[in-house]
Amino acid sequence: MKTHFVADLKPGSRLETTFLVHTKERKTASNGKPYLDLELRDSSGIIKAKIWDCERLDQEFELEDFVWVQGNVDAYRGTPQVVVTRIRRCTEEEIDPRDYFPRSSRDPKEMLAELLARIERADEGPLRTLLLAVVGDPAIAEKYKLAPAAMSYHHAYLGGLLEHVLSLIELGDAVCDHYPSLRRDLVLAGLVLHDMGKIDELSYRRSFRYTTRGQLVGHISMGLEMVSEKMRQIPDFPAALKDQVDHIILSHHGQLEFGSPKEPMFPEALVVHILDNLDSKLESMRAQYAQDKDRPGDFTARNPALKRELLKIDPLNH
Repeated sequence: MKTHFVADLKPGSRLETTFLVHTKERKTASNGKPYLDLELRDSSGIIKAKIWDCERLDQEFELEDFVWVQGNVDAYRGTPQVVVTRIRRCTEEEIDPRDYFPRSSRDPKEMLAELLARIERADEGPLRTLLLAVVGDPAIAEKYKLAPAAMSYHHAYLGGLLEHVLSLIELGDAVCDHYPSLRRDLVLAGLVLHDMGKIDELSYRRSFRYTTRGQLVGHISMGLEMVSEKMRQIPDFPAALKDQVDHIILSHHGQLEFGSPKEPMFPEALVVHILDNLDSKLESMRAQYAQDKDRPGDFTARNPALKRELLKIDPLNH
């Protein structure tokens, strides 16, 4: 189990702990000798590192390996860095990916249990059967517990997708209370399933990046394939209901220019799109405010997802 994190490292200390190799580059020092310039990461941040004895240690690890590191922390231009004396590649059994990436503050097992409990409270019928088949599949659930909701746009941390979906379900239930004509079970199904393809679109075991298939096919098509396969395993799943679930998945981005193959064409599809858009944008704002809480001035830095700066609101004087 990892005990020391980047945020805890202070110049003058010694360390023996594990990291993920975020960058690795061979360089030449001013005396002509080669060295390795690294960035090591964990869930609390990234720290620069140097390996001066690179001829001996270069072959011990590669980029995106989990590594055990022994060394000293010093300061370079006022910033802590690690001078590595020993390094080796870790085995999969030695690491927990949640120690090396940003992660939800909530326990993933508890979030999954909460989701399953909400699905089990749904009315009996094909949609409840479908949701239990998807979320109750151990292979899917294991990925679902860790998957981020995006690379950087919103909920871009381990467990982010599940946290996003639970937030959406609360919103969906409130909207259905206000608009009783909505089919609550269909809204629930759409909110749970709309981003399911992201568990395979994104890679989050070694770094946050797109998988090859995710880059080529995308989460909308991948999610549709996954859900359709589960539907085929349910005897007599209604054809019309299948089309409606498919449409929600295909239309949840809302507009063609935002990568949505279809635009929402019935109320429940519109609700899924609007709530997804609302929750993702508010989370993007929350993260921007947290990142720029010490930034001087009345505005944050430009938010790349929203393409604008955000006004800092004083909660005591707004």
